[in-house]
Amino acid sequence: MNTTVLQQASYLGEHNQAFVFVIILKTEGSASRSQGAMVVDQAGIVTGTIGGGETEAYAQRQALDLLSSQEQSRHLAFTVRQGEVSDAGTVHLLLLACTTESMQKAFSQFRAWEAHQLHHVMGLQLQPSIALMGLCEGGATIGEVHPQFLEQAHQVLENNVPRYIETNNWTCYLSLPVKAHNLLLIGGGHVNQAVAQLAHAVGLPTQVVETRAEFATEDLFPFAKKRIVAETVQKALEEASINARTICVIASHAFDEESAKLLLDRDIAYLGVLGSRHKAKRLAASLKCRTQAIQKFYCPIGLDLGSETPQEIAVSVIAEVMKVINQTTGSSLRNLGRRVVLVRGGGDLATGVILRLHRSGYRVIVLETEQPSVIRTTVSLAQAMFQGRVEVEGITAQRCATVKEAFNLFDEDIIPVLADPAMECLDEVQPVCLVDAIMAKRNLGTHIDDAPLVIALGPGFEAGVDADIVIETKRGHSLGRILRSGCAIPNTGIPGLVNGFGEERVLHSPKAGIFRSQCTIGDLVHTGQVIATVDGEPIFAPIDGKLRGLLNSGLHVTAHFKVADIDPRGEQADHTTVSEKAYAIGGAVLEALDGFLNRA
Repeated sequence: MNTTVLQQASYLGEHNQAFVFVIILKTEGSASRSQGAMVVDQAGIVTGTIGGGETEAYAQRQALDLLSSQEQSRHLAFTVRQGEVSDAGTVHLLLLACTTESMQKAFSQFRAWEAHQLHHVMGLQLQPSIALMGLCEGGATIGEVHPQFLEQAHQVLENNVPRYIETNNWTCYLSLPVKAHNLLLIGGGHVNQAVAQLAHAVGLPTQVVETRAEFATEDLFPFAKKRIVAETVQKALEEASINARTICVIASHAFDEESAKLLLDRDIAYLGVLGSRHKAKRLAASLKCRTQAIQKFYCPIGLDLGSETPQEIAVSVIAEVMKVINQTTGSSLRNLGRRVVLVRGGGDLATGVILRLHRSGYRVIVLETEQPSVIRTTVSLAQAMFQGRVEVEGITAQRCATVKEAFNLFDEDIIPVLADPAMECLDEVQPVCLVDAIMAKRNLGTHIDDAPLVIALGPGFEAGVDADIVIETKRGHSLGRILRSGCAIPNTGIPGLVNGFGEERVLHSPKAGIFRSQCTIGDLVHTGQVIATVDGEPIFAPIDGKLRGLLNSGLHVTAHFKVADIDPRGEQADHTTVSEKAYAIGGAVLEALDGFLNRA
């Protein structure tokens, strides 16, 4: 939330003027903006923004109507139009009429917290009654604080992410009104003057430190909260307000190293130093700070925008600062909009690929059959088709029925699993990449033009014909290699050796019928033990070991169908985490995709 919104709300409240506070609660579909707030006064003047356009005009009209009515609030759903698309998404808005003294005082308190650079959370309770609530990092609260609000607000403070919570009897939106960061500029030259101007525009309070009074004047830094001049930088820093959310920018060639050492010993959020790559190496070598501190050190400062003038450099610096504050990638929004990856298959090898993509920031949708025939079910996200929701190595996957539901799960950091083996969702999803991870040893309908980048795993595909890239999946020297032409090593049908056992490790169905397991993955089994049955006919363990893979009971199988996997290492075998083979293949997919997008 922009700090000017709080300023205006506080000002109107102090002058006993009614106003309407408008905030985006949540969005659905492809609405262009997911967060935003604004204030509408009695004259219809708007401060802040919820995205402009038709949405903002609609909210403004509704706000004026609300002020003229006896209502306290309105919860509205606005359908967004984009060109010829009449239903591109929905924006859910809350309009709160601030006409009472208590409501207006609440905004003044939020403003006071902001002025003192105190990190805080604003809560807008919708159920059981409309109310304003707040929590400051010092423990102070505003309003009749709901017990659940305190629990959730502490998490919002810790994670820096707004949250919309809806239960049967309580609904609340928790927002971070201000970023509560502050900017410390060391040096009053042209670059920092330009940085200060932009910092003011984005709501970052600024302090200036100098050893030369003529470079720290009010004329040069009209919006600075502090202008500190001392004989040395060290003495000046003693007067500065520095905390864990302080953003430090050094743009003076006179005292870089001295200042950097002093600041990196403090708990700050960011330290950027203007200078060359040569200077960066020299500074990094001389600082000898903790690893954690060095990670906050940015030199050369700013994003690579080809900047030359002080104003251009300032744009680069503030862009990098916002990236750090908001904990985002800083990638082009064009590419971010294309970071959806479709993965065909959710078995154990596919899961290694999915987890690496997910942890790297890609939005992955898994396409599966209604009844996947995976056997390593404890490390296969495909199990979501049977269980509804599963977790592998701390990552959650959930079965969903539609693409819309899949996209909604992204907001919860959940991997959606969709029953769509024929890829009917391709046109609706428009992924940047399609990964065929079915591991069928043959192509089951993947085409090279299905996505901007098509990657296929293992044999059955030819790079440049069926897919853009083929990843080698056979263990050995070539595992994980990226093939841009040709095919992977053909399937031998012989499992790799583990402790000298190959074919003996894998169990197959003796005939066609319904499979019924009599054991559980993780069980230690012995030679001759009945593992499962197919229409009553037993399947015996051929070796001692740990049951690492087992088909889901109740599935119909054909004769010689793979139904189980025994690891001869026994207790030493790990059946709970993704294999090194799966992660190696996942790394290759990630490398190929990152390389493709970086070149795009």
